[in-house]
Amino acid sequence: MDLRKPTNDETFHFIQGGGEMGALTRSFNWAETPLGPPDQWEQSLRTTLGIVLHSAFPMFLFWGDDLICFYNDAFRPSLGADGKHPALGKKGRDVWPEIWDFIGPLLQKVMTSGEPVWFQDQLVPFFRNGRIEDIYWTFSYSPVYDDRGRINGVFVTCTETTSKVLVFNQLHDSERRFQNLVADATVGIIVLTGTDMIVEIVNDAYGQLIGRSREDLLGKPLFSIIPETEPHFRSIHEKVRTTGEPVFLSEQPYFVFVDGEKKEGFLNLVYQPYRGGDGSVQGVMTLCQDVTPQVIAKLKMEETVDGRTRELATANRHLQRSNAELAQFAYIASHDLQEPVRKVATFTQMLEADLGETTERQRHYLAKIKNASSRMLLLIRDVLAFSQLSRDSDLVRYTDLGVIIENIVDDLELLIEQKYATVTYGKLPVVEAAPLQMSQLFGNLISNALKFTRVDCDPEISISVQALGQDALSAYPMLDNRCTYYHIQVSDNGIGFDQHYAEQIFEIFQRLHGKKEFEGTGIGLAMCKKILQNHHGHIYATSEEGQGATFHILIPENQSCFADSSTL
Repeated sequence: MDLRKPTNDETFHFIQGGGEMGALTRSFNWAETPLGPPDQWEQSLRTTLGIVLHSAFPMFLFWGDDLICFYNDAFRPSLGADGKHPALGKKGRDVWPEIWDFIGPLLQKVMTSGEPVWFQDQLVPFFRNGRIEDIYWTFSYSPVYDDRGRINGVFVTCTETTSKVLVFNQLHDSERRFQNLVADATVGIIVLTGTDMIVEIVNDAYGQLIGRSREDLLGKPLFSIIPETEPHFRSIHEKVRTTGEPVFLSEQPYFVFVDGEKKEGFLNLVYQPYRGGDGSVQGVMTLCQDVTPQVIAKLKMEETVDGRTRELATANRHLQRSNAELAQFAYIASHDLQEPVRKVATFTQMLEADLGETTERQRHYLAKIKNASSRMLLLIRDVLAFSQLSRDSDLVRYTDLGVIIENIVDDLELLIEQKYATVTYGKLPVVEAAPLQMSQLFGNLISNALKFTRVDCDPEISISVQALGQDALSAYPMLDNRCTYYHIQVSDNGIGFDQHYAEQIFEIFQRLHGKKEFEGTGIGLAMCKKILQNHHGHIYATSEEGQGATFHILIPENQSCFADSSTL
């Protein structure tokens, strides 16, 4: 049966145009189908088909007892490059056999009851591109009445939401992973939002510190539950919330009343700003480590004679281990989550660009994804900044700096591509150092070079090295002339800075630019300085405004040449 015989265009005066599918409809031999020739079609079919073919929104039409298929150009891509197209003029059951058990009853319901149906983000897998694909849809089925007032068709509007659903799932997985890390943490964690300091997130470890359950705390103002702590801690929360700067406290005394009895102790505390999707501070996240036994032991030993020095040293080691556990948790939580969340944000932007013209509902969902991922990424980065202050005294070993740089460039590949930046370096030495701290050192410097860029040129970053001879070494009195040092230079062509501030930039929380211009906490270069101090080295910078900057790293080849290597 030939279904491709030309039809007189005058017969289709009601669907002039309509793109590719309009042309296919006009050239189709409808006389060989249950619908018969177009000049015998009912007016309701003609009108509905005209709407479908001339719409820029994906639409599909099932008509008659056999549910004959019509669709428009906007729906055509949904069938894939290798799949069901052309399905025009075919029976619905023949076109959609793999999903007929699902859509067949829906179509029958609309045809018999006249009640429309609607689904949002519904998984409807079907054959396209050579295989069965898992595809998500938001769609509606509506009845179409014929000229005698009977339901004789089903009008379908639909949009594929697979990309949106997958992005949502990735974000949900990241959030769930973060929630699991918080719940399983041995340190107390609480997030307070708003001026009333409402408890938004809290784990059991925090509840145990103050003798309350999570259910007693969630959704309530913290200081209405433990008012006795307000005079000591409200001002700290207010400072972090209003300034956006973190606060770190060690061995902070506290007390609460539990069932009428006073519970006292000591805490190591980290207060971090909790940011919203727009980057503004919405509240404060607090990490609490109970160090009461260690502090009490230390205080008791400080009251004793010099013979108790060994016990005091033991207590100090316990206290340092507690601090390390707190830093380790913050690092793991931040490092493991930062890249997935960044990818969620990037894929959301790509999805928004691919969608083109979007509905209000789609724009609403995309905005929710971007705001949530942005807020989580900012929070994770702040936690990571604190965690990287830790030391790696037991991890010092011979470290290939070339491998370190290669790994950093690989980690920053996406940002480097987005910035159209180039990073060049030659052979770099092997030195005795803590690999993690070397990654933090060069990671901060390269990240800064990618951040503080000029708008009039692509970023260029170069890393060079030379061994310091004795003559050159004499220019740096802070270095030990008995050791071999390398002079590593990290240079860029960015915005630079006034040389007057060359020392100030290495102080913690010091910034030369406003946060609206360049994001950051002012910790990175202070960390670089501390890392070089830990390794008996030195760092300084030379620059000129608008002419880029060069950071000079002086690092010894071996740590064993120092009599006192306790710094690391």
